[in-house]
Amino acid sequence: MSSISTLNQPLDPCSNAGSSSNPPEFVNHGLLLWNQTRQQWLANKLTQSKTQSQVREPTISWNSSYESLLGSNKPFTRPVPLAEMVDFLVDVWEQEGLYD
Repeated sequence: MSSISTLNQPLDPCSNAGSSSNPPEFVNHGLLLWNQTRQQWLANKLTQSKTQSQVREPTISWNSSYESLLGSNKPFTRPVPLAEMVDFLVDVWEQEGLYD
């Protein structure tokens, strides 16, 4: 039975269809899942914003060279924030005349 046919059926006062204690025959599980996922996302976003608001030391040292960071395929000791890596690369490219 589709949601459209459920919505178009008249309510029978003798049936439990109008009762709030019994769920209707059609339940939008996608909407329920979306709301649960959204609540988790909002909770995670709140904790992330608290963490990001704390001042952190830069991951990349101010005297790092392109070769020292990216000359090998060794993984970094800790994750490098994207914004910090972009700033580093732009600085290097500007010094080499590759970025205007």
